[in-house]
Amino acid sequence: MKTKVLILFLFMSMPVLVNAQAIDDEIKLIQTAFGMEKRAMIEEYMGLPSTSPFWPAYENYEKERRALMKERIMIINEYLEKFDGLTDADADAIALKAIKNNTSLNALQSKHYKNMKKVISATEAAKFLQIENYIQSTILLAISESLPFLGEK
Repeated sequence: MKTKVLILFLFMSMPVLVNAQAIDDEIKLIQTAFGMEKRAMIEEYMGLPSTSPFWPAYENYEKERRALMKERIMIINEYLEKFDGLTDADADAIALKAIKNNTSLNALQSKHYKNMKKVISATEAAKFLQIENYIQSTILLAISESLPFLGEK
């Protein structure tokens, strides 16, 4: 499982390396590849049949999550682009965007957890959140470890 998450991280970290004009296309390409790998992991972990009402609920969640992750990638890209000349105002704006993005992701999980509990058991919905949080945390940790800290050169 951990190896698969590291592969997913590689897909997720690519957009911060491309130029700004191509980033939208790159994000879409990476999210498509990431989405297929992630779905395979979720299928294996959840063990639900393809006819389960979980899968349409999952696809609804993923559609909204992808938009938030695209936004997060754009925030990271902005941070990297401005890093060498980062002003107090830039740091503040980027930090506030990151906080808002985290809050939105938490709200999204809460909303979809409630929806999933309606179509599968609370235990199965919690199981999904557990693997989702594991995947997201692993990817975010790997990205964080690869980003320069403020004050580093």
